[in-house]
Amino acid sequence: MRPRPSTLMVIASLILAAPPALAGDAADTSGAADEKARRDARELVYQGDELFILRRYAEALRAYQRAEQLVRVPSTSIEVAKALAAIGRLSEARELAAAIASSRALPGEPWPFMQARRRADALRDELDDRIPRLKVRLVPSPAGARLRVDGQEVKVSSEGTLIDPGNHWVEVEADGYVGARQRVYVPERETTALDVALTPEPRPHGVSPWAVGGFIASGAGLAVGIGVGAAYLSARSDLTEACRQGTSDCSAGTRGDANALGWVSNVGFGLAIAGAAVGGIALGMERSKAPESSVTWAVGPGYISMRGTL
Repeated sequence: MRPRPSTLMVIASLILAAPPALAGDAADTSGAADEKARRDARELVYQGDELFILRRYAEALRAYQRAEQLVRVPSTSIEVAKALAAIGRLSEARELAAAIASSRALPGEPWPFMQARRRADALRDELDDRIPRLKVRLVPSPAGARLRVDGQEVKVSSEGTLIDPGNHWVEVEADGYVGARQRVYVPERETTALDVALTPEPRPHGVSPWAVGGFIASGAGLAVGIGVGAAYLSARSDLTEACRQGTSDCSAGTRGDANALGWVSNVGFGLAIAGAAVGGIALGMERSKAPESSVTWAVGPGYISMRGTL
């Protein structure tokens, strides 16, 4: 395959960029190392161009990047920027093209370097038109809201954020609101608006004092009913035995004491039932006020989202 024009420019620049030979063994060694680096870089540029023609852009990018690591000059860097743009990494490609175009020209530098800067300037202008924007609108828009795109934090801006085309995950966090996560597709050359509705976090519901007091009263009444009830049964048993034997303990006073214990026991059991009823009603009313579990799906142009509470 014959070298493409861009490849010939790189080769010429690598040859012209070679420093004049210096006297001495150290200079010879350094010159040999530089020549090997330039030779390897030329081979990598050849490989990159062949892969680029076959539209194997990711492999071409790796070849160009290896060449740039060996010889970092404008004519190799522009090939890296070209490959980045081809695989959709437009923002990164524009940043590199801008750096090449604005780099300072050295006196007597090779013509391919100047041509690489012109190509970089044209690529930067092209990418300025191609790179889309993503405009995220929060409803409501709380102060201090945090926006992340594909895990990277970005600033919420009314003008939108420059972003590579394709599918992206958008995450929003704000104090006092349930976090939202949505997927959005951003096409080239367009500004995509994404509305994110934030849901306030449910407020925790404390246990009503009526429920607490009711269950405490129920427990105390049950304890009294059981304890005094046992004493009442024991007193009744003793009274029955005394009356059967005809002793002095079989009297109206003893019978009155036993009945009093029975009355106190009944009051305790009544308090237990009433307390349990009050506590149960209060607790049931609180649960009826709590928000129900819900999950909501939203579908819009180029995005889907899910939000809800459990």
